[in-house]
Amino acid sequence: MYILLSHIIEENIPSYRNTAYLKIRPVNQIVKGDSNNSYEVTFFNHIGTHADCQKHFIQDGKELSEYTINDFIFENVEILKIVKDKGELFNEKDFLHYEDKLYRADFLIIKTDFQKYREMDKKIFQFEGPGFSKEAAIYLSRFKNLRGIGFDIVSLSSPLHREEGREAHRILLKNDKFIIVEDMNLKDLKNDIRIKRLFVSPIFIKGIDSSPVTVIAEI
Repeated sequence: MYILLSHIIEENIPSYRNTAYLKIRPVNQIVKGDSNNSYEVTFFNHIGTHADCQKHFIQDGKELSEYTINDFIFENVEILKIVKDKGELFNEKDFLHYEDKLYRADFLIIKTDFQKYREMDKKIFQFEGPGFSKEAAIYLSRFKNLRGIGFDIVSLSSPLHREEGREAHRILLKNDKFIIVEDMNLKDLKNDIRIKRLFVSPIFIKGIDSSPVTVIAEI
């Protein structure tokens, strides 16, 4: 059985500080006498559920298309429930209780319950979300099997603590196989569910740092 853990991309989708966009322009339309339907789609590459890759914060780092498909498949996925509210930062003590899981995990899913604001109040979700501290990033980088993290907040970087978030990105992305999956759809994911494999499927575009992704969990 498979479940979808990513959001459908649509116009007016919430994003980090409301910076992302999606524009759809019909090119051919059957209703206008064309033989087919086709569209021109323009979008910001950090829109919706997306994966930050190394080049996002490291100038000479690997771009998206230089990762292999195996870098986006995970077989030791752990789910943590750590509730955070407006502007709160993850720190080391948030994870100390879960060290056994962190040693096993190659991907960590973190449920903060902040996703509720995505529907209730987009402005709060976009401008006041929690994020990761430099301290938390240093702590997570110690676990050598860990190749990725994902969560239900708009970014690893809290909009209220931007420089702290930038530094947290740089620390985690020093690992050239590490990915950060932001704005996951975890609303219906149960804490005790066992994920056999996780597939993070990007759009492989040469020359860019990151991409929207479809995230599928095999349970």
